[in-house]
Amino acid sequence: MENSFLLEEIKNEIEDKRKALNQLILVDADKEDILKFSIELDRLIDKYYSLKLNKKQSR
Repeated sequence: MENSFLLEEIKNEIEDKRKALNQLILVDADKEDILKFSIELDRLIDKYYSLKLNKKQSR
């Protein structure tokens, strides 16, 4: 149950970061800032799928 809650939290954070990243792109923000934000988002997505995979394997 705890893992499901964590997955949902991470999923929500991913959606928030995607929206924020899209806004950075729309306002033509500094490319370095966009890259840093994109890397953060990639790491979060990786964490989400790693946890999801671990959850399936532990069943």
